[in-house]
Amino acid sequence: MNNYVEAFTEALAEVSGTAEKDKVISNFSKLLRRTGDIKSGAKIAAAIHKKMVNNENGKWVNIESARQLSDSKSRSLKSKFSKKDNITFNINPELVAGVRILVNGEEELDNTLNQKLNRLFR
Repeated sequence: MNNYVEAFTEALAEVSGTAEKDKVISNFSKLLRRTGDIKSGAKIAAAIHKKMVNNENGKWVNIESARQLSDSKSRSLKSKFSKKDNITFNINPELVAGVRILVNGEEELDNTLNQKLNRLFR
């Protein structure tokens, strides 16, 4: 899969116009179909997206909450990060209340009720 990611990002970097980029994308999808790797297309696309965000010095931010956040709270949280960052919001009912933010799969800010209860009863 890494070969696909490298090849695609390098090919895309070599072109500038929208039509040329569309051609690269079209040829890439044809290649995946021809090799039978189209079944892994979603994983390959996610890896390509991650590499492109990382190349722009962006971060991968996953924000989990117990319930759907209001638009104002979502906007407020998004404003704390760069426009280069890839921010996703997920609902995790196991959290009960609060928010957990994971940055690049490594740094975590856990402000959930579960975490607070765990600290309280240690």
